[in-house]
Amino acid sequence: MNSQNSKTVRNFIRFVVFALTFFTHVHVKAWQVDISRRQKELKSLRLPANIIDQPQKKDEELLGNYFQVTEPTQEIVILNTEKGFVPEAIRLKKGQPYKILVVNVNDKEKNTSFILDAFSEHHGTYFGAPKSFMISPKTDGIFSFQCPETAKQGRIIVYSESERKPASE
Repeated sequence: MNSQNSKTVRNFIRFVVFALTFFTHVHVKAWQVDISRRQKELKSLRLPANIIDQPQKKDEELLGNYFQVTEPTQEIVILNTEKGFVPEAIRLKKGQPYKILVVNVNDKEKNTSFILDAFSEHHGTYFGAPKSFMISPKTDGIFSFQCPETAKQGRIIVYSESERKPASE
């Protein structure tokens, strides 16, 4: 046999093996568990009176033991305009996750940078294309963000929930 015929035969064998494995159906039998012998044990099982009399715990209390309860993520949009950032100052709560969307709408500078050093965020922003990232502030303070091409700045103010007082006091 020449090499062309042997390649054809090998390809045919590969096709047949593929077709057999792809088109054959595999039948799997499910496990069957016989619990008929355990029904006597189940009927004799009684809960202690102190468990029955206790009030049921709320789902939040039960889940709080196993999962960290967090509030939904808040989205914040920062626009990079000819006159600076809008909004120029943003207030964030410490420990809360935030999704930041930065959009460059500056007609004069279509390719700019967004630098937020305190959170190690450095992004190139292109005209009309949103750039997103997540932050979760861990410390209180005032942190600046900037655009070096336009020399514009803004700031993020991170506060603890306990510092904030109601307006009525």
